[in-house]
This record gives sequence, C-alpha cells and structure tokens, in this order.
Amino acid sequence: MNTKYSLIFFNCLIYLSFLVGFFLKENSAGGGEIDFAHIYNNIILFKNYEFSEIDWVKYESSSLPIYYLIIKYLGIFNLKYLELFNLIISFSVIFIFYNILVLLKKKNKLNVENYILFSISSLVLLSPYFRTSTFWILEENIGYLFMLLSIYFALKSQSKINFISSIFFACLAFYSRQSYAFVILIVFFYYYNFSNIFAFRNFVLIILFSVFLIPSLYFFYQWNGLIPPYAALDRTIKFQLVNLPIIFSICLFYLIPFIILEDKIRILNFIKVKKIIIVISLFCLFFLFYESIKTSDVYYDIKLGGGIIYKLTFHLNTIIQDFNHQKILFILISWLGFLSILYYASRSLNLTIFFLIFLIIFSSANIIFQEYFDPMIFILILIFYKMTDTKCNFTHLFLILCGYKSTLLISNIIYYYKIVN
Repeated sequence: MNTKYSLIFFNCLIYLSFLVGFFLKENSAGGGEIDFAHIYNNIILFKNYEFSEIDWVKYESSSLPIYYLIIKYLGIFNLKYLELFNLIISFSVIFIFYNILVLLKKKNKLNVENYILFSISSLVLLSPYFRTSTFWILEENIGYLFMLLSIYFALKSQSKINFISSIFFACLAFYSRQSYAFVILIVFFYYYNFSNIFAFRNFVLIILFSVFLIPSLYFFYQWNGLIPPYAALDRTIKFQLVNLPIIFSICLFYLIPFIILEDKIRILNFIKVKKIIIVISLFCLFFLFYESIKTSDVYYDIKLGGGIIYKLTFHLNTIIQDFNHQKILFILISWLGFLSILYYASRSLNLTIFFLIFLIIFSSANIIFQEYFDPMIFILILIFYKMTDTKCNFTHLFLILCGYKSTLLISNIIYYYKIVN
C-alpha cells in the first residue's frame, strides 16, 4: 500500500512539473524557440495556400508534412488552440503507451499492478525533448502517437480492423518523420507469414502498405529527394564516419538505467558468447575513429548536436584536459554503447530493426541531436524487451528511470539556461 501511495505522489509531481512547464513555456531541450520559428512559418504556409500551390522551397522542415496537413484540415491556426492541440496529442501518447503496457502485461502474464504501469508510462513526461515539443508546438510528438497507435492495434487482437489500423498508423508515423521507417518494417515483419510466402494475408499486407505509402512519392518527386529543399541545403546526405560513435554514446546514455537492472547472468553469458566480437570491436573503433574526431567537427561547438556524453567529454570535462585523452575516453564510452546496442538487439528482432534503421539514417545526417533518440529508446526498450522480462521488478524500474530522467531534465534546464544562454 505504501508503494502505491508513493507512486501516486511521484506521478502528481511529474504531471505538475509538466503543466508548470507548459504554462511557463519551458525550453529544457534548448531548441524550442528556434524550432518554433520554423514550425510557425510552415503553419502559416499551409494556412495561406492550397496544398497544390505550396512552394516547397519555403517549407522549413526535414519531415513529411502530415502534422501541418492535419492542422490545415482541422483549421486550428490560432496559437492558443495549437498549444492545446499539442497538449492533447502528448497526453494521448501517455494514454496509448499505458494501454500498450497493459496489453503486454496480459499477453506475457506479468505479475505487475496497473498503477505501476501507469507510473512507468508517465515517465515520458520527464523527457526534455518531449516536453519542449509539447510546449513549443513542434512536430515530433504526433509521430510518437502514430507509432504507438500502430503498435497498440498490432497487439490488441488479430481482427481485420486492427490489422488495417496498425498498417495505416505505421504509415502515418512515416509521414510524420521519415526515420520512422523502422515502424513500417516492424509491423511488416510482425504480420508477414514467412512459412507461406504466398499466403493471402501477405498479399493484402503488401497491397495495403503500397497504397498507404504511394502519396509519399508525390513529396519526394516535388522535393527531388527524400527531404525538402530547405533541409537539403545544409543536410547533404552522405556517410559521416564521426556520427557512429556519437550514435553509440547517445544510445548508451538511455540504456544505462536498463543495464543497471539487467539480469547479470544474461550479461555474463552475452560477454562469454560474444567475447571475440567485443575485443575486435574495440580495436575497430579506435582504428576508425581516433583520427576522425577533430576540433574542426561541427559537433565541436557547444551549441550544436553531439549529445550529452559528447559535451561532457569535450566541453565540460574539468578532469581530463588533453584532447587526445578526451578522444580515448569518448571512444571507450562509444564502445560500451555499441556493446549495449548489440546486447539489446540480440534480445529482440524489433530492437534490431530499430537500431539498424537509425544507424543507417543518422550515419548520413550532417548533425545528430540527442532529441532524435529520446524518448524513443525508452519507449521501445520497454515495449519490446522489458515487458517480456518476467524477472523484472517494475517498481524498481520506475524508481531508477524516474531518478535518471529527472536528473536529465534538471541538468538540461541548468545547461541551456545558464551555460548556453
């Protein structure tokens, strides 16, 4: 009973902090105000022009425009209504996430109370990037909603309407951000019958995905590429070697609390089985990245991307001052990140797809920001791995994640309001 009341207290604090942040226009991710200028430009663009008349050169986003099409269809161009619209989307994300956890509890016969699952789902509200996207009317949260709706309908039951709904929302997730292609692959592999490739359901699956994704070809044709002209100006798609250790370090940052609670025997068995890969990967990382990390990197600007660990290693490191030693430290951390990705990918096909798609997409991006992975990794690790772990103590999981994400939120607020500004 004490545990229940303690979690209720923590939940009240989480929701209170979220509502206070909403009214104070909190900018804990640091880019809210700048990104809002681009978002509002797009909103006005869709308000003033018919869809067929839009000049895509003036479209200031790197994503497909489902967010703005919905706003245009609903006719909510007033900023106050838009803020309320984004707030509803954000709470809908929590609601659907909670219902997914309940479905997985029943499916995997887990001994966990629903109020604990509700508490865990509420932790998304502590994400600096989720909060900033909500408070500054940004695009990201609607993608989380579509992704979770797709997973929800896939898990709910094997009815025709759920089958179609899951595919439909997977495609809408892609229309919110191209990097959500992993949702399409996860849903495709979930439904595809590999034992009978000529099964009627496989045929319907391919047809539905093809029909729902055909409109994306219009945008790619208009843009002469996979991203809009505005984004293409400074986001030339080419392989960036230095991005890989940054991706590894960011992933490690979000996987740490799960690793802390991981079954130690599983980890030891993983090390035993993968010991050759573990050793070779360390040498490969040093060989590939030691010379490629330079002070001329775009990330070597405290205000630009790179993630928290990069900034802590190179900008806020008061212990190790030598740049070469900082590089060694960062590569070692990135190596641990690579091993963490390898471990969780080996535990779940869905996580393998997720990490693989993100590595492919963001290894070609000009700049990687921490927000690309938060709260995405947190949500997917819970859905595709921890909710199948019958040994997991979910109360401990909540407390560790709550402390971890609260520390991240407070640190972000201090960093962006005191150091950057």
